Amino acid sequence: MSAKIRSLVCCLAFLLGWPVAALSSPPLAFPANSLAAALGWVPSDDNACGGYYLEQPFATPISMSGKPSDSNTLEIASDQTLFSQRSTSVLEGKVSLTRLGQQLTSNKAFLYRDPATGKLSTIDMVGNVHLREPNTLIVANRGHYDFVTKHKTLMEIFYRTALNGHSIVGPAVSKADMQKPRRITSMTAWGRAYQLTQTEPQIYELQRASFSTCPPTHPAWRVKGSHIVLNKITGRGYATNARIYVKSMPVFYFPYLNFSIDHQRKSGFLWPTVGGSNSSGPYLMTPFYWNLAPNYDTTITPAFLSKRGLQINDQSRYLDTVGTGTINFSVLPSDKLFESFKSSAVSRFGGPAIQSSATAAQTTPQTIQAELNRLLNSSTTRKSFAWRDDSRYTPNWSSHVDFNYAGDDYYLRDFGTDLNEITQNQLLQEGDLYYKGENWNFTGRAQTYETLHPIDEPVVSNQYRRAPQLIFNGDYPNQALGLEYFADNEVTHFDIRNTPGTSANQPIGNRINVQPGISLPVYTPSFFINPRVQVAMTDYNLYETGPTNTPTNRQRVIPIFDFASGMSFIRNLTLFSHPFGQTLEPQVYYTYIPYRNQASIPIFDTTVNTLTYDQIFNYNRFSGLDRIGDANQVGFGVSSRFIDQTSGLEKVRLGVGEIVYFANRNVTLCNDSSCSDNPQNPSNHYRLSPVSGLFNYNMNADWGLNTNAIWNPITKQLDNTTMTLHYQRDPLRIINVGYGFVRNGDDVLSGVSVNSSENNLKLTDLSASWPISPDVSALGRWSQNWDQHHLQNLIYGLQYDTCCWAVRLVGGRAFTNFDPTQNNKPQYNSEFYIQFALKGLGNVGSGSPAGLLTSISGYNPQFG
Repeated sequence: MSAKIRSLVCCLAFLLGWPVAALSSPPLAFPANSLAAALGWVPSDDNACGGYYLEQPFATPISMSGKPSDSNTLEIASDQTLFSQRSTSVLEGKVSLTRLGQQLTSNKAFLYRDPATGKLSTIDMVGNVHLREPNTLIVANRGHYDFVTKHKTLMEIFYRTALNGHSIVGPAVSKADMQKPRRITSMTAWGRAYQLTQTEPQIYELQRASFSTCPPTHPAWRVKGSHIVLNKITGRGYATNARIYVKSMPVFYFPYLNFSIDHQRKSGFLWPTVGGSNSSGPYLMTPFYWNLAPNYDTTITPAFLSKRGLQINDQSRYLDTVGTGTINFSVLPSDKLFESFKSSAVSRFGGPAIQSSATAAQTTPQTIQAELNRLLNSSTTRKSFAWRDDSRYTPNWSSHVDFNYAGDDYYLRDFGTDLNEITQNQLLQEGDLYYKGENWNFTGRAQTYETLHPIDEPVVSNQYRRAPQLIFNGDYPNQALGLEYFADNEVTHFDIRNTPGTSANQPIGNRINVQPGISLPVYTPSFFINPRVQVAMTDYNLYETGPTNTPTNRQRVIPIFDFASGMSFIRNLTLFSHPFGQTLEPQVYYTYIPYRNQASIPIFDTTVNTLTYDQIFNYNRFSGLDRIGDANQVGFGVSSRFIDQTSGLEKVRLGVGEIVYFANRNVTLCNDSSCSDNPQNPSNHYRLSPVSGLFNYNMNADWGLNTNAIWNPITKQLDNTTMTLHYQRDPLRIINVGYGFVRNGDDVLSGVSVNSSENNLKLTDLSASWPISPDVSALGRWSQNWDQHHLQNLIYGLQYDTCCWAVRLVGGRAFTNFDPTQNNKPQYNSEFYIQFALKGLGNVGSGSPAGLLTSISGYNPQFG
């Protein structure tokens, strides 16, 4: 026939059963010399890939009933048809088999019937065969389809399919979008194969196939396999005799390679990690992911460390109806390098070396000997454990667990894990139970710390353990006459282990604090006042008090009165032709607390608060309950904000404040020169506190500046200041400038008293990430301690990122300690990583530098 014949062969009886694999492409003629053109590639400078795939509209099948076509309607059409009711029918000239969202076309086709039933049984299509589905195109020389078994075979094929992350299925396409041309700019896999067969729905087998996500005009890498199977039911694929090529050079070979083709979690080996380090030597890690159940899984990683031995790491995750958590475990039996370190420690730190080491580290020979004994008694089996859990049982009850354990004092330094290190060499071990009600809150806590004591690092004192700590807080606002009643109550048992090298026992025991109060808050849009009265009643029941001459029983009753007030003014103004709202917010805060002698009370969990603008409006200058400072003072502060009336965002905030003292501060943290806050400190007799100021300026969406400063009017000097300048235009263009200065900076949190400029802390911190070219970007961080004259942190990196592959080189050095055996020479931990990413396939390299890169504010450490 010369005219185009359209005949509806079947509706429901002749279903192809093609899997919805989210494929697509226009019906282009089979090219003789251009694979890219055959796949619909259009060159363009609009993106990093240098082009995109163009998908032509899909034809919609016609329904004889007049009803809208659906996925069960099949239409066979051709320009010319030689039709037979009993034998072979021949279709020529633009032959097409179309179902909604699916299309199979060729130059010629042969329709075969079952001799017994006369029904269509198979079809052979030859010449420029195209199989199209949304986001996928397969081009073949010939194809075969069995209507009965629904088996499909295509020979000598080219293919492409868009990926959604790692999904071979690709992004969903609506019916409306299928009816018009579309650009495909998402990651797309393409390749060629000798044969594609499908014997079961959604399971594809490729023989002598290749795979790549690079532009078809410039394939930087590809994977070739003798046999590749993609199973969309299980979400897994595998390849045998797999070779990874960079350009035309083979770089990896895998006899068997199993991989994921969608977002489902499936058991199997992940990409191995290879690399090397000074501390462990060349290493190989082969993680295995085990999908135990829909709500929990585990990743087991055997690692061969050439200098140490075989290490097993395990990370388990779980998710249930009440919460979620992770469990990390690591063990390395018979660490060869650690055994060598133990053997050399006797000669380095034993005998006469003890005295010189103790002098250099400003510790005692007893401490060095005790830490040496701990090292010699340590097992060569290196291990760690971490458990984190957050659960909510009811709307009122919840819990939190953060438990961290290292098997020896040197584990963190040698392996560097994700253990929660609160401060250097202090590992948190805590479990909390919470209740939150309308008027009462409860916290039950068991909190300890594992303190590590490396012999070649400064001594870290053991911390008090709180087990248990019971906190009951109640609040009844809006009572008669506008009064508010509240009470803060706490019962805590404190215990401590002696720091190695010390023999004098520290006081331990129970502390009970009951602190009821009443206030009369009045808040309006323009002002507020809040007078408040409290009584802190504390009881100590102690033992192990002999070495410190601490009384076994101690009671303390302290009334507390404070009065907070403030006002808020606002006006409209225009700056640089832009409307702003400016606020002026003065505050006055008066506090009176009578003096009570607290010198005999031990220090369990109390330090001196660092003065800040907000601290001006806090009644206690101490954290914790072991000290409640006497006070007769008034704090003054005024702040102002500039609010962008167009966006509602805060553009500028600045504030300044100071405390006027009407009496000396007689309550101090310690009674002698063991800490800076002692009775001899002249700052406790000043009538004016340092002036505290802050300045925040959000210049625009890219630039931001935050500054805090404390200026001492007595000494006419800055006590401390911090400044951070942050610029971020996009994920790759980042600049951070930081500066910090603290007078007696090594003393602020520790309580060590060294009143000299040598004890000041002065740090600069510069970091940046910036593209050098469209494909190359650099990053770095440099942090310097200028008073101690040593490098604090150094990070450097270079990344080459293209459309389909990337490589990243990152190195870093971090200050760890001063070596007392080498005249306090600074010691550093060095790291170096090389990562390769084949996008759409996976990452290969020497681990992840995410721990380093997260220290660059604003930088996203994800790769590939």
